[in-house]
Amino acid sequence: MRTRNYLLIICLFLTFCQGCIKELHELPPRPSLVVKLNGIEKDSIIVAPGEEIKIDIDFIANQGTIQELYIKDNAGVYLKGFPLTMDSTALQNKSQYSYSFRANDYLPEGGSHYQTYNFQVVCKDNNQPKQLINKTITILIADELKSYTVTLGAQANTEHGHFLKFSTGEVFTLEQARQMSMEELQEIELCYFYGEDDEVTSYYREQRLYPLLGTHNSSVSWGYLSNEFAALTPYKINTLDEAITAGGYAQNKFGFIQATITASPKYIEDYKYSTDLKRGVSLTEATHPTLEGIYIITLQKFTEWPNRDIYNSNFAVFRVKELVPGKAGYITLEVKASPEYLY
Repeated sequence: MRTRNYLLIICLFLTFCQGCIKELHELPPRPSLVVKLNGIEKDSIIVAPGEEIKIDIDFIANQGTIQELYIKDNAGVYLKGFPLTMDSTALQNKSQYSYSFRANDYLPEGGSHYQTYNFQVVCKDNNQPKQLINKTITILIADELKSYTVTLGAQANTEHGHFLKFSTGEVFTLEQARQMSMEELQEIELCYFYGEDDEVTSYYREQRLYPLLGTHNSSVSWGYLSNEFAALTPYKINTLDEAITAGGYAQNKFGFIQATITASPKYIEDYKYSTDLKRGVSLTEATHPTLEGIYIITLQKFTEWPNRDIYNSNFAVFRVKELVPGKAGYITLEVKASPEYLY
């Protein structure tokens, strides 16, 4: 008797589930939103100040008619003429509605970095439930590059600092770096090192630009070299030892900034905005800068290390103006850098 009751309950439950599944299958398809930024379908765009930004939107009811649609800016304010409802002459009995506008007309004065727009369309077919979809796109206004000239000393140079923060142009000496917290050290973006015969093997010799700490235990960096070669022990930063542990990517568990340096295809005068540094960059790395060479550096700050897929990027270009060889020598750079990690 008890078994029969259990079977009855199970049958009733299955019948209920089948009804739910049937109802779900009978729901009308959701509407579609197609957004194109300057003619290309995508969710975000980076442009130079004043560059034209045209947004084209197609609101599509895949079944039934459009009941309502709107466009809002990042302050939550409707664009002029919105929202549109089924009572408006522009939307009556329509299954598709297209709209275009210049985003430049809505960007705030003073070059705000971000502008977002939210689009939503609501559709209904006869007595079916309403269906809706929304999408948000982001417009990012590029930075104007900050220009400065900076001199970095090699590891034994006592006149100039060795560590550079590109975004601000600040240079730090070894003693200053040794007084920094781990969080402060994570802001250092580049180090200048000159490898000599009595200190390192041939692979690391001559002028080099390295990160403070690499992603792998074997990645070349200031931290790696000062631990790998006994002659470089005087240049160790003890706080970094906390970050250097055995195995895999554990060395960079704090998420130090990493840099990729490539040769520039253009003169440094041709760069004005950070967007200029994202276009046509060589893929060949160049950590061994030469006199009068022009280089683009791409900086990555990992925000959720050890996840290497989530990071913010920054860019700079520099020209080597002067180079004095030797571990007590120095390198002078003419720099154009973006002040913020916005990408």
